[in-house]
Amino acid sequence: MPAPILIAAGLAKSYPTPSGDLPILRGVDLQVLPGESVSIRGESGSGKTTLLYCLAGLEPVDSGELHWDGCAVTTLDAGARARSRAKSLGFVFQSYHLTPELDAYENVLLARRLAGNVRPEDRSRAHELLERVGLGKRLRHVPGKLSGGEAQRVAVARALLNRPRLLLADEPTGNLDEHTAKEVITLLLRLCSEENTALVLVTHHAGFAALTHRALRLELGVLAVAASV
Repeated sequence: MPAPILIAAGLAKSYPTPSGDLPILRGVDLQVLPGESVSIRGESGSGKTTLLYCLAGLEPVDSGELHWDGCAVTTLDAGARARSRAKSLGFVFQSYHLTPELDAYENVLLARRLAGNVRPEDRSRAHELLERVGLGKRLRHVPGKLSGGEAQRVAVARALLNRPRLLLADEPTGNLDEHTAKEVITLLLRLCSEENTALVLVTHHAGFAALTHRALRLELGVLAVAASV
């Protein structure tokens, strides 16, 4: 069996409140293998997005261990963690987070600019990915000229540009209608399978969760296998 791309062990996270610390994560354990897709559901306010940001190293944890592709993330300083994130992870946000002044092609290339110099092979891959997500004829359209589904397809292509071993997706269909959302989820799962990229998908949609290899729920700050999806 291949080594896990993602290992989280005992992740705990609390937020301070006037009445004391509010526990959000109470010891999350998770392992994800290369090419595996895992969905996480839970009630609103259960901490799903907080968990995803902790898994991405964007939120500090109070305790626990986090490993990306064998690298002990929690031992790294901020700079080293950012470099490791750029190398190992891709992220798809609910609100796309595209740069409005850049066209679709340049928005995809932005993932490489943040990781280092843009090489000719990066430009070829950006073009290829936009073709694969069905936007080969929309390369030079800025986000304001794209539909919500098209904007999210650009975001998926951007997340995959650097060939990450792990992709984290936070409610990527939350702003889309049902038909478009299904198209985006199907595309996301297909591309991750083709690229052998592990996927952790936070979603409120039971049907989309059922499409992943494993369906989990976040309840009372811990992950458990979903009884049903």
